[in-house]
Amino acid sequence: MAGGKETPRQKMIGMMYLVLTALLAMNISKDVLQAFIQIQKGLGKTNTILEEKSQRTIEGINASTEGAKAVPFQKAVAEVDKISDELINFIEEMKAHVMASSTKANETGEGWEEYMKDEGGKRIAIPADEKNADGKVIISKPDENQNNTSLLIGHEPASPRTDPFSASDLKTRLLKFKDQLLAVRVERADSGAEAFTLPVDLQEAIKSTFNFDGPYLASDGKEESWEVNNFFHMPLVAVLANLTKYETDVMNVKNNVCMALAAGINATDMKFNDVTVAVVPKQSYIIRGGEFEAEIYLAAYNKSSKNKIYMAGETDPKATPVAFEVGGRSPEGESDSEGKCHFKVSTGGLSVGPHAYKGQIEYMKNGKPEYIPFVVPAFFVGEPVAVVNAVKCNVLYKGLENPVEISVPGANGEVNATCQGCEQMNKVKSGSYLIKPDKNQKVANISVSAQINGEQKSMGSKEFRIKRVPDPFAMFAGKKSSDSKITKGALAGGDKVFAQMDPDFIFDGITYQVKKFTMTIASGGKPFEENGSGDRLNASMKAALSGCKAGSTIIFSNIVAVGPDGGERILGNIALKVE
Repeated sequence: MAGGKETPRQKMIGMMYLVLTALLAMNISKDVLQAFIQIQKGLGKTNTILEEKSQRTIEGINASTEGAKAVPFQKAVAEVDKISDELINFIEEMKAHVMASSTKANETGEGWEEYMKDEGGKRIAIPADEKNADGKVIISKPDENQNNTSLLIGHEPASPRTDPFSASDLKTRLLKFKDQLLAVRVERADSGAEAFTLPVDLQEAIKSTFNFDGPYLASDGKEESWEVNNFFHMPLVAVLANLTKYETDVMNVKNNVCMALAAGINATDMKFNDVTVAVVPKQSYIIRGGEFEAEIYLAAYNKSSKNKIYMAGETDPKATPVAFEVGGRSPEGESDSEGKCHFKVSTGGLSVGPHAYKGQIEYMKNGKPEYIPFVVPAFFVGEPVAVVNAVKCNVLYKGLENPVEISVPGANGEVNATCQGCEQMNKVKSGSYLIKPDKNQKVANISVSAQINGEQKSMGSKEFRIKRVPDPFAMFAGKKSSDSKITKGALAGGDKVFAQMDPDFIFDGITYQVKKFTMTIASGGKPFEENGSGDRLNASMKAALSGCKAGSTIIFSNIVAVGPDGGERILGNIALKVE
């Protein structure tokens, strides 16, 4: 605060500034933070379902009655299971590093072990809303975005860091996982049989899932890296949800590879009664109003086979696929030239949360239709969420260019923002703006829209209060209103009255210029009093000061200063007794 001796009123004002600063730091609403937590929970449930399906497929391969023919496939699926688990374990540890970095305010994730726990025989990161024994939420800073950015990206977005548990490290591991899956090759035990490789369509799906080439365009049209696009200045809970999404990608691909290996055991026999259904969702998280799409086809399909799918509405994601009577119903999808059937459903009328659908696929065998039931893996529908983050505080100050960051998680196109109640709104870079509010307004409203699945949609708005910059305090020769004494040596060095901002104010570089003041000297005789123009002492003032003796009192009053908003501020008096 002001330093030196403070009056009770000054101490109270100082404490109020501290409380205000703390309140201003809370710049992301609880509803937005809770939405990210719910997204992570929904994706976590999806991951559990996918892992259970994969394990059932692996158990089926290991229990195969095909003898020596199944052995090479059993070895292959064991390797796929191993590398998938290793990658998931890494991402869980990465979540813990991010939580430790944000909560403990360090750039290394030191202390990450505290954010891991045992569950189901595995070590996982604690949920974002986990509470300790005292009932308090362990993650105390769900909206923190500075330290986790330093951990994942570093201090130079143009050159993201590449050390362990950085965003680049994650991308490297995901790309390695992709290459390992694409390299899956099984030498069959059948004499003269061609080696098994993953179906071309599945290989393309794997490449598409782990394609980080971009382009990733910022809102100003410039390209940025995958690392910056996904993790730069994102709230902690958004980062955790994003990491869980990549776990979903890993588990979904693993599940489809395991099913392809299971079908490959009998692929050369063309026993269609042994095939399974491949359901490949195009995405696992959809903004409400967007369109969910999944590819559904026989894992060992025949391009000449005209397959059809019949859907029977929503179901429990954990439900066992069940056949149903088709009757005179029309199919809701027919296979294309590649043998694929496509299922689409609009999410505009769906509730927020996980959704799964049941159906069955029809194919022809010996001239007659055969049916295999399936369940479309759960996908999560989320509300459109605009994240408007005022970098300095949750108010906008008159006369200043207030930095504001704006992003829309899940947007796949340009993000646009407008400000009602602002004089200027200039884009600095992707997601970053400098906003100068209208000095005649009390509030400003920032509205955000984004391109979702090729359509520009409103993402909501956020209201900010408009406040004037706090008054500065006057200073002369290093002394301010809270000081009462000055030495003759210090007095001799003073030739100017300053207007100084409180060093604890959250903006740097704010300057005020003293416009006028009155200097009075009381020394026992006739008092000296003269008005000054500007901030400097004139010749007669300096002469009067040079003649001051010990015991004289010097008073600077009627001090008027002008700040960045152009308004005049009357500052407190300075009264100093010469020692």
